[in-house]
Amino acid sequence: MKIKKIQIGQKPVYIKSSDNEDIYELFLQIDQEYENCFFLESLGEEGRMSRYAILGFDPRSVIKGNDASVSIDDKTQNVANPYRVLEQLMPQKTISRGYAGGLVGYLGYNAMNFFEPSLSLKPHPLFDSFLFGIYTDGVIFDKITGELFYFYYNVNRLDRILKLLKTKILNKKIFITHLSQTTSKQEHKHMVEKIKQEILRGNTFQTVIGLQQEFKIKGNPIVLYDRLRKVNPSPFMYYVKFGDKKIIGASPELLFGLRDGEMATFPLAGTIKRGKTEKEDQELAKQLLNTPKEIAEHSMLVDLHRNDIGKVARFGSVKVRSLMDIKRFSHVQHISSEIVGLIKPTETAFSALASNFPAGTLTGAPKIEAMKIIERLEKKPRGPYGGAVG
Repeated sequence: MKIKKIQIGQKPVYIKSSDNEDIYELFLQIDQEYENCFFLESLGEEGRMSRYAILGFDPRSVIKGNDASVSIDDKTQNVANPYRVLEQLMPQKTISRGYAGGLVGYLGYNAMNFFEPSLSLKPHPLFDSFLFGIYTDGVIFDKITGELFYFYYNVNRLDRILKLLKTKILNKKIFITHLSQTTSKQEHKHMVEKIKQEILRGNTFQTVIGLQQEFKIKGNPIVLYDRLRKVNPSPFMYYVKFGDKKIIGASPELLFGLRDGEMATFPLAGTIKRGKTEKEDQELAKQLLNTPKEIAEHSMLVDLHRNDIGKVARFGSVKVRSLMDIKRFSHVQHISSEIVGLIKPTETAFSALASNFPAGTLTGAPKIEAMKIIERLEKKPRGPYGGAVG
């Protein structure tokens, strides 16, 4: 199969739209108008991780990957490794200081099959192993300056989306019915006991077991996101829609980033509640940083992330930029570290992401063995959960 690179031009055009538009209100209109769209925003305290909100709509192409096949706009072909097709498609030399479009979507947990031959993770019946749109225009909101920018390469659709601001928002009601939980409390306890046995045998240091809930949802899922951004404002909030498939969430943790040749990953492990006052926050943080179990877990995951980033980093460039800081969010405090490294000239953003995927904080350590244990114990495939979005 011959994969043709996407041709979009090297440099996008940026147009300042206005200073007073609400990008979230614009996205509500986009969501009801387009079958495929996304909204990524950062809420909470301002900073380098929470300055911008980005939305995209009507991607140029939609790419799905499963087992040994890839579908581009519903045309399916067999390939040796679907993930490598993403790298072959995308141009590598776009010139831009800011967000410039490209692939937006998710890598499911079982996409690890593309990176690790010893694994055979179950596919999810409802979700592809990965699903991405290729976005060649979009809207960026700068929280610090209040400016709204539209960018594009070949086709300017700014007038079309500004007209949407005059559209009336349709039904924003939702009805949710709980259907089932995959694992009972007793079954979960039994799974934990099995993991403890694996630890005693020396097969793993830590394994993260998850529980799934299933619900029936009637109405507009944007209401879920609307409530989530009020209840749990987080640095990494996302609403990614591909037709009837929607990935909605709020995360405090960046799995992987690459900018100007420097890679970064930010493991969060160790959690305690927020206090009612600043003094109580400090006392709880001190308690968290003096709990041997929490410190041991975090140290283990820092080592795991150092090893992951080290596989694709220049020799001697990996370092722990910050170790065991406290990050405060709306309801909890986490122990946080930052690990960085300079990418090898022979590696790309795609191979570097693969090396760091999935997060050790949702699998365990050593990562591959922990994933094998998870595969044996969890009843249903994880799908997007435990993967990555962005």
